[in-house]
Amino acid sequence: MGKSHALSGAVGWLGGCAGVVAAGHSVAPLSIVAGAAVSAGFALLPDIDHPGSTVSRTLGPITRMISRGVSDAAAAFGKATCDHCERQRGQGGHRLVTHTVPFALAIAAAAALAGELWGVTTSIVIVGFAVWLATHSALRPHLRSEIVDALIPGQVRGRRARKYTAALGSVIAAVVCALAVREVAEPGATWWWVGLAAGWGTLAHSLGDSLTHWGSPLLWPARVRGCTWRTVGTPRFMRFRAGGPVERWLMVPAMGLFGLAAAYLLLAPVARGYLG
Repeated sequence: MGKSHALSGAVGWLGGCAGVVAAGHSVAPLSIVAGAAVSAGFALLPDIDHPGSTVSRTLGPITRMISRGVSDAAAAFGKATCDHCERQRGQGGHRLVTHTVPFALAIAAAAALAGELWGVTTSIVIVGFAVWLATHSALRPHLRSEIVDALIPGQVRGRRARKYTAALGSVIAAVVCALAVREVAEPGATWWWVGLAAGWGTLAHSLGDSLTHWGSPLLWPARVRGCTWRTVGTPRFMRFRAGGPVERWLMVPAMGLFGLAAAYLLLAPVARGYLG
């Protein structure tokens, strides 16, 4: 669900910005664009507790090792806090603490505090990190390797070489976006709002998982039917299989249309001002 999660984060942020504009308030273009990128990237973060996820494959063995550590720690924490919770075979630490509302709030608070204290410098790090995650999910390996091939034409040959240059392509895209943000950002401006984008993206992931058969323990540490890690979500008959046809042919197109509508509401005033 990597691409779907990234899309949900970006579309949700655009929809929120469109709602603010429709209510008569202004939103800076940089906040719209950078916030969408941050939301898309952080919408992949909760799956760091699954060694086979998109985010866990971004840096090969390095991120897989981090993911295994997070998964083992989450599994141990889950067992220590509620040893009778329902767990599926082979689930390990997946969909535990990183898929909760408190985790999303913690990410939002940390990013907001960093943005408030270090301003544009923090924005470069957070935006770059988010774009790195988002491009790794949204772009195919061939397209990411083409980024490197455009810089050093003819030097990327062979399947193994393209594998590594695909990872490098995401890094280059992240660096370019981070530097672009630094160039257009107002010096000395506070970036506390980047916490909203990071927190929303993280929460969007867990909300999306709550639409699938497994659900997510969103309400932890509150007890649901006697269990602190009980998964919650939509009614059972409305849930679907992750990566299945409902996600591909219904959810993704619906989010795409919603994103286009939000983009229109955001761009229409700018277009009218330019043409008028």
